[in-house]
Amino acid sequence: MRNMTAWMASATAAFLALAGSAIAGECGYAQCWGAVGIGPGGAWGYSYGMYSETDAVNALQNECEWDCDNVHTFYNTCGAIAEGNSGNWGFGWAGTRSQAENNAMSYCYQNGGGCSVRVWACSP
Repeated sequence: MRNMTAWMASATAAFLALAGSAIAGECGYAQCWGAVGIGPGGAWGYSYGMYSETDAVNALQNECEWDCDNVHTFYNTCGAIAEGNSGNWGFGWAGTRSQAENNAMSYCYQNGGGCSVRVWACSP
């Protein structure tokens, strides 16, 4: 009986550990952070699947050689930045890449024309 109880306790613990991983984001954390950013002179960068918001920003900045001054973070979703021809820009986030890009384009066009998506990332 003791062996059966010990086995049941072990099986329950293993099940809960696996269930916890399934509940967490795809990257294995409860919040899978990502970031997108742009900067002067065409600088851009992105990150995804990070443990924290700080990690996401640092990874993005390393990618754009710390030249990104327009940085936006998100978790368990997708993010995008669109930029126009007169310095206008828009950030969008959503559950899919295409919707995040559409949202970014919409905000960009509210502030001017000539918009196109510069960078995107997903961190589900």
